[in-house]
Amino acid sequence: MPVGHPSSWVVSSDIAERVVLNPKTKRQSGRPMEGRHASSSERTTTQSCRRCGQSGHNSRRCSNPPLINEGPSRIVPEEYRRKCSVCHQVGHNKQTCPHKESADE
Repeated sequence: MPVGHPSSWVVSSDIAERVVLNPKTKRQSGRPMEGRHASSSERTTTQSCRRCGQSGHNSRRCSNPPLINEGPSRIVPEEYRRKCSVCHQVGHNKQTCPHKESADE
């Protein structure tokens, strides 16, 4: 149903005298934050690499040489590190194995 032009509307005097102001606050732009705010009693943790022990990155993105049984105890011992599937040694993988040619024959 069309409502017509506002000048043709019939409005009672008590409604016409009311002044309606814009809202005082405005919704923040951008996508709303997901999750929650941590309380002040919670501790924040920093990311550290288990391969080299430095903070700020993880072992997947580590470009530093690995430390074996040196430094803090959070370094993974050699018996638990990934090994080559051809020669079962630590420090390289199947693609870069120096014994790959002899195992293929």
